[in-house]
This record gives sequence, structure tokens and C-alpha cells, in this order.
Amino acid sequence: MDDLNFIPVDREIKLDFTKAMVCKLTPDGIIDYINDYFTEITGYEVHEVVGGSIDQFVHKDLPKTIFNLVMSKISNKENGHFIIKDQAKDGRYYWFITDFEYKIDNNGDLISITSNRKAAPRVAIPEIEKLYKKMVKIEQRASLKIAQTFFNGFLEEKEMSFDEYTKSIIDSHEIPQTIIQPQQQFQPPQQQPTVIKKKPKKKKSLIDKLFKK
Repeated sequence: MDDLNFIPVDREIKLDFTKAMVCKLTPDGIIDYINDYFTEITGYEVHEVVGGSIDQFVHKDLPKTIFNLVMSKISNKENGHFIIKDQAKDGRYYWFITDFEYKIDNNGDLISITSNRKAAPRVAIPEIEKLYKKMVKIEQRASLKIAQTFFNGFLEEKEMSFDEYTKSIIDSHEIPQTIIQPQQQFQPPQQQPTVIKKKPKKKKSLIDKLFKK
């Protein structure tokens, strides 16, 4: 597979919350399957992607520290939730949240990895993006090692793993259900009921009832 040459464009592709970009990998991290929604979002045909590695889609704004963490989780067959910024064929970017499913044989050996990529919660993106920008600058101006040290210190201060931190951002922005107190009903003055003769109603069919507006 030829290298994918990205020309970044500062325009976002917003993913459909009802769909998932499915990507399956070999134990060596090579893509061997993508679904139709993956090709729709990335703009690549299947033959352009299968046989390559997932790092070819990574956006320049994603810290290498975070990418290395994801790959470490995969190699150790560990799960987690990661908010990732990737890049499409036309240079646009998209945010997704993913976890991993591992298929293991009877001997405990890894057969395949499935990444189910869904639209990242919009409320979580600004805070994650702020952290990622800091880390990218540290990687560029200092080193990957220093960026990793900063990241470790960040999580230690939060007293969380990165997975827990990601979940905490999402949970903290959830809107609590508003409790509405029932209004007191107005009681009109009692009056003598007026008797009105009504014509008998035509009996409605089941179809009429189902499609009653």
C-alpha cells in the first residue's frame, strides 16, 4: 500500500451518532477490514486502506504520546476509551471515540482486533483538544520523553487513568434531568351541568385509531 499523503484542511467532518466506523486489525496492527461507513468518512476505497496500518490516518494534532498509549493497550489486549483526531483523504479531520474488541483463540493467542469508532461526544472535544495541543507543543519543542512525563504528571494530579479522565469529562457535562413540579390545577366555580344531546359517534376502525392525529 502506498503512503497516504495528507494535506491538512481546517474543516471538520461531523460523524453520525447512529453509525460506527468499523476497522479490523491483525495482531500486527495491519488493517484487514473496514466497513462502508469507514470509506464514506475517510474518502478512501477499500483497496487503498486494507493492508496498511492505522497510523497512516493519524492527524498531526494528535500527540504521539496518546497514539503510543493506544498501541500499547492493543499490544497488551487491554481495553479503554480514547478520543482520537484523524484525517480524511481530502485533508479534513474528524473526532471519534473508540474502544477495542479482542478475538482470542483457545490457546489465548490474539486473532484479531476490532475498533468501533463512533462520534466523539461534542462536550468532551474542547477539553481533550486543549490537552492535546499542550502535549504536541511539548513533543515538538522538547521531546517525546518529556511529553510523556508531563502526561503522567497530569494524570497523577487528577488521580485517574486516561480512560477514567475521558469518562469524567463526558459525565461532567451531562445535563441532569429537570424535575418539573406539577402545577396546581385551577378549579372553576361549580355550575349546574348542562345536558346536551349528542349524536351517536361513528365507530372507528383499528386503522383510524392507529393513524389518529
